[in-house]
Amino acid sequence: MRKIAVISLKWIKPLAFALVLVVIALAAAGGAAAQASATIPEVTVVLDAGHGGFDGGVVSKDGDRESDLNLAITKRVKKRLEGGGVRVILTRKDEGALGVTKKEDMRKRAEIINASGADAVISIHVNKYTQSYRRGIQVFYGDSGYGGPFAVKLQGVFNTYVNSKYSGRNYSALAGDYFIAKCSSIPSVIVECGFISNAEDLKLLKTRSYADEIAECIYKAL
Repeated sequence: MRKIAVISLKWIKPLAFALVLVVIALAAAGGAAAQASATIPEVTVVLDAGHGGFDGGVVSKDGDRESDLNLAITKRVKKRLEGGGVRVILTRKDEGALGVTKKEDMRKRAEIINASGADAVISIHVNKYTQSYRRGIQVFYGDSGYGGPFAVKLQGVFNTYVNSKYSGRNYSALAGDYFIAKCSSIPSVIVECGFISNAEDLKLLKTRSYADEIAECIYKAL
C-alpha cells in the first residue's frame, strides 16, 4: 500500500501541470471563438467621403464645410469596421478632390467602386435644410434598387440607436437619382449623418463620439 501511495504522489505534480495546460488551452480557444464571433469575416466595404477639395458641399453659417465633416466621420467609420475584420477601401483619403472638375471627381469615384469587388458602398454626407429645426440621420439609395434592402436595414439601426436618442424622429430610407449610389451593381447607400443647418446636429457632427456612434450603427447593419 505504501508503494502504491508513493507512486500516486509522484504523478500529482505532472498531472496538475497537465491540467493547467488544458485549462489554458480551453480558455484560449474560448477567447478566440469569442473574438471570431465579434468580427465580420471576408467582407469588403467602400467608404466614400462625399465632396472634397474645390467642392466643399454644404456649409454652415459659421463656415463649417461638409467635406471636412464627411472625411472626419469616414475615418472613424473606417477604424470601427477594420476593428471588426472588415476590409475597407476609401475613395477619398484626404481633403482634396479626386479630380479638377466635378465630373472627373465622380468618374474616379465610380472607377474605384467598380474595381473594388466590394459587398457594399457607403457614401458619407451631411445634410442641410432651409428650416433649422430639421435634424437626424437619413439613408438614401439609388433608384436602380440595388441598395434598397441594405438602406432599409441601415435606416432602422440609425432610428433605433441614434435618431431616437437625439432627434426623436424616425426616418424612412428613400430612393433617388444619386450617381454614387447607382454607378455599380454593388448595394450602395448615401448616409446623411445629420443637418449642418441645425445647431444641435452641427455640434454633434464635430465630435468624435458622435462619429463613433455612426460607425457602430453601420457595423451593426453590416
